[in-house]
Amino acid sequence: MKRRTFALLLAAGLAGCSTQSEEEPPETAGPGAETKTPTESERTTTPPESPAQTTGVSATDTPSDSGMEIDGVAVRRQETSLQEVSYDERPTIFVNRWKEPSCRFNVSEVDSLPNLQKTTINGEQGHMPVRTSRSIMKLLYCYRQLDRESYLEKAIEISDAYLDAATRNDGALYFPYTMKKGGAGVTLIPPWYSALTQGTSLSAYLRLHEATGEKQYRETADAVYESFRSLKRSTDGPWTTMVDEEGYLWFEEYPHDPPTHVLNGFLTGLWGAYEYWLLTKDNDSRALVEAAITTIKQYVEEFREPGEVSWYALNRGYRGNEFYHAMHILQLRKLHQITGDPYFKKISGTFEEDNPEEAGMRK
Repeated sequence: MKRRTFALLLAAGLAGCSTQSEEEPPETAGPGAETKTPTESERTTTPPESPAQTTGVSATDTPSDSGMEIDGVAVRRQETSLQEVSYDERPTIFVNRWKEPSCRFNVSEVDSLPNLQKTTINGEQGHMPVRTSRSIMKLLYCYRQLDRESYLEKAIEISDAYLDAATRNDGALYFPYTMKKGGAGVTLIPPWYSALTQGTSLSAYLRLHEATGEKQYRETADAVYESFRSLKRSTDGPWTTMVDEEGYLWFEEYPHDPPTHVLNGFLTGLWGAYEYWLLTKDNDSRALVEAAITTIKQYVEEFREPGEVSWYALNRGYRGNEFYHAMHILQLRKLHQITGDPYFKKISGTFEEDNPEEAGMRK
């Protein structure tokens, strides 16, 4: 049964254009989700002195730290090779490579889709912007595949409503959650913001610009991108990006102080920044992506629990489960694809070996 459950999780994944609503994974079901109070030692995000001693996987040789500044703050960055992938291979949405992306929206159903995706958590209804942004991308995929104007028209209609729900702060555009929600052992009070959603929203408006050629969508994408370069952390204002005491850049799915450092949320934010670079070839965004990859390479082994599923977040506020462990493996493989760095192939294999009963299920 356990083997079958894991296989089904992989088959479900986050694959592209399913019309089914995206299930709330156990950890993000709300403030009542399972939590674990971290010990003082578990709260630290200080990297081990020798990652190779921890996992038996050593990082490949990399150039010396090239450095950069964001908002006047020094950030660690190592230059990285970035690969240009095809539309279907872009990381956002299509995390699961075990199923080919396809359009599963029937054109006759498009008009009935809600403009803003809402959900109810502990009796409180609110907007789930990550689902709204994914709806835009799913419709655009259908339009790309089937060339039916109805898909594009609905994507534009949703994007207009989505933009009306957004918040601007110092030139950056954010998409707020409007219900209280728990994650990574913390509870966030609305309005709150997430780098995971900023990443999917950035991809959505970039793809709208691709599909229509309209300048307004590129300008919206530029404003969303600015949220990845804003380090102003405030309890009464939006923020999703931070730099830790060691100078490493983090995209926070659950922005909190002390930080949570959620792995899958960080990488989903990174996918948006990568897609911005992919479509603009902008030097600034390349440096940002390289800085984020530098962070993952430094810290990823701290998420590992040898012989078990990986930790959901570095604050140890939530243990994680097989769903997220499978997602981590897939995301690390995607990092290998977009960088060509063999380290990420090795470490994804190490994560895979931590669930030996499932070995072979994902080949």
